[in-house]
Amino acid sequence: MRSLIQVGLVLFVAAFLGLGPRQVFAVDVDEASPFVRPAALEPDVRFWIRVYTEVTTDQGLLHDSWNLGLVYEVLRFDAELSPAARERRINEAKSRYTALLRRFAANSGGTLYLTAHERRILHAFGERATASDFIAAIDRIRFQLGQADRFHAGLIRAEAIHSHIEHTLRQSGVPEEIAALPHVESSFDPAAYSRVGAAGLWQFMPATARRYMRVDGLVDERLDPYRSTEAAANLMLYNYRLVGTWPLAVTAYNHGPGGLRRAQDELGTSDIAVIVKRFQGATFGFASRNFYVAFLAALDVDRNADKYFGQLTSLPDAQSVTIQLPDYLPIGSVAKAFHVDMGALTVLNPALRPPIWDGIRFVPRGYALRVPGTPTGSEVAAALARIPADERYLSQRGDATHRLRRGETLATIAAQSGVSTARLLAANGWTTPPVLQRGQILRVPLPLTRAQAARADTSSLAREAAAAAPRSPLPAAPSPGVPPPVASLAPAATPTSNSDSTDYRVGPNDTVTVQAAETLGHFADWSGTSVAELRRLNRLQKGAAVGLGRTIKLKFSGLDAERFAAARRLYHRGLQDSYFANHRIAATQSYAIKRGDSLWTVAHQHGDIPVWLITEYNPDIDFGDMRPGTSIILPDVEPINRQ
Repeated sequence: MRSLIQVGLVLFVAAFLGLGPRQVFAVDVDEASPFVRPAALEPDVRFWIRVYTEVTTDQGLLHDSWNLGLVYEVLRFDAELSPAARERRINEAKSRYTALLRRFAANSGGTLYLTAHERRILHAFGERATASDFIAAIDRIRFQLGQADRFHAGLIRAEAIHSHIEHTLRQSGVPEEIAALPHVESSFDPAAYSRVGAAGLWQFMPATARRYMRVDGLVDERLDPYRSTEAAANLMLYNYRLVGTWPLAVTAYNHGPGGLRRAQDELGTSDIAVIVKRFQGATFGFASRNFYVAFLAALDVDRNADKYFGQLTSLPDAQSVTIQLPDYLPIGSVAKAFHVDMGALTVLNPALRPPIWDGIRFVPRGYALRVPGTPTGSEVAAALARIPADERYLSQRGDATHRLRRGETLATIAAQSGVSTARLLAANGWTTPPVLQRGQILRVPLPLTRAQAARADTSSLAREAAAAAPRSPLPAAPSPGVPPPVASLAPAATPTSNSDSTDYRVGPNDTVTVQAAETLGHFADWSGTSVAELRRLNRLQKGAAVGLGRTIKLKFSGLDAERFAAARRLYHRGLQDSYFANHRIAATQSYAIKRGDSLWTVAHQHGDIPVWLITEYNPDIDFGDMRPGTSIILPDVEPINRQ
């Protein structure tokens, strides 16, 4: 570790030479870094460094998917070659090397009549290679598209936000090295989408993202690099608490913490090299196995960017501030009041979805909107004051028309649209509620503006509108600017997995451990048997409850353990999706169990957190035997304003 005098001297020389701290300390990785680089994984790290720095997206490596040190060939494509033609070239190359490996197998590793290239490949298998080794390698021939041009572009984009990401991670207690992970996930493109629905800088899947952010038809905070970075920090902390090491926490970002905990249990270790090389989980495929080494490679390249790419040209920072909107506002009204270009607002607010930009919906009240420049507080207040009262709405705008569905009434439609029943009647030319039929088209008026409310502040109409307006605005986001979106495809990697750590599988001897919100009735339904049979099998008296953490013996009738686990997982996913449709996890806190506490009283005392969520954050705690002084982790949950 450097002394303060050494650091000061180095920075003085750096300033004299015109270098920044990131350039100066690029090659000197802190020896205290929690991200170990085991010798057993070094060939894999070097493979990914090569992918990120030497091979572009017009090239690719044909390689062995297990032994990444064995690269058969570098394939190069013309830029105008179609995807189908590329695929044919790749398949032809695979066929060539399949034939070569069969030759090796037939000749038992002999070197007669081999070219220097073929001899290099043969020697990569070692002197003791057998025919079966060569045959097995056929199924491991894999193509990896190069990423060097994308990585270079990502380094340039990263300059505008890298320091903010590191600051956010440090503030959250996450190692700042994680700031290099977006190179692997998205090439630092905040607008990146994957083919399976992952989005943004950190490539969150919707189900995981909704635990930490707002993701719906109006706002998708996965696309906001600031909000998504806060979410990524929270997810990384969650992973770390469950798996215990940062290398495994990084791997869990891709594979999910539940799978990594199973790997630890099966192999009896937390050694990342052992798990990467030996874990045979059904879903622990190439992307999961290589996620940590790809991260190490990205970290190396990020810290030594000049070495690999020369002097980088940085994009200018986009100066901006955030403002908390006091009302539901048309985006055009905001642009006019602040004298800013709509394009600039679009770049600075990537989380807002098309209905808002198209004027179909309003920017939500309480939303932390970014505006370009550095206006002072008084200038922001003056700009907001320029928005007329008749352009400030008390609730979100609904559709202009609505087709009546089964079970709907005028009152429910009015509530959903943010208008009163009286205004809904008037908009359709009715003086009294008519008999409605399913499929009937209703006209829906705009919600009240502040000007209308002021003119009728003593009427029931104004009171209804005010009652319908949401009370919980979104929290403010950080204020620095964002880099403009640059179109690219994210590097090939499995997107962020569901963060649920629970193991829903049936255990030995057809047993399961009772999780929160589960009953014997659930087990009976999922196993195809009766509650009475399960009570008999487990010697339970009628009316006796099954406690959290208890082991229950199952009996399958017409179903099997795999279908049981699938139904169980689906049930819990439904609970989670329903809860996170209206809540998000903002942070966590430690709590020491007090005398008289139970899991349910703790949940109630801390904002009615679902019991299943507390158990998910504390999978190693026996909540059936909680003792005073036991420390548990509680998630800090906030409501999300969905309007």
